[in-house]
Amino acid sequence: MNTSYIYLALLDVIGYRARLEEDIQNADFSFKEDLQKALSFLSSVNTAVFNYQAISDTIILTCNTHNNFLKFLEILKDTFIAFLERDLYIRGGLAYARHFQNGNLTYSHAVTLAHELENKHATYPRILISPNLIEMYRSGSELQEIFGKKLLVYQNGVYFLNILDNENWDQVHDLARKIYISSKEKITFNESAFMKHLWFENYLFSSPFANHQKKYIKNFEID
Repeated sequence: MNTSYIYLALLDVIGYRARLEEDIQNADFSFKEDLQKALSFLSSVNTAVFNYQAISDTIILTCNTHNNFLKFLEILKDTFIAFLERDLYIRGGLAYARHFQNGNLTYSHAVTLAHELENKHATYPRILISPNLIEMYRSGSELQEIFGKKLLVYQNGVYFLNILDNENWDQVHDLARKIYISSKEKITFNESAFMKHLWFENYLFSSPFANHQKKYIKNFEID
């Protein structure tokens, strides 16, 4: 059995069941096609270092070397945006732990840790970073390099991947706005779903690259 430590991100498609139900009701495969198109850019990654597999609403991406961790974060950033381009939000967790694989058998501490982050803590459209991974990098100079590249965000005791930069802010804003507007009627009275959109808008406008004239969710209305 091949035993190693790996970086592993487990991602979940938000609203998967609703989109799947739409496909069933409409007797088509538009959601499947969106998933395939969102994942298509990963076909060009170096599979000697990075790998991925998608099962139902779950996508697992791995990186097997320290030297390529920054590149892995960039791939996760691109993955998030690729799903946005298909009108889909994702959330997930990124961990570094032992991973055992032999043919069809996979036994992975990394999957367990990443799934716990995604399932219990991510909540909103974001990719959380495992605390043990942050501590591992804190002991060296690499964490400063990662922060220097503006790839991490810290809030309320947790770190998550920053997908925003000066070049893509307008693109991400427009995609998020499109998702919100198309979902607006469906999420009326659904506070849990609404809060995901509101959180993401707050994240967008916390960016130093934000255009504050472009907010798309109405504030409180007092009659």
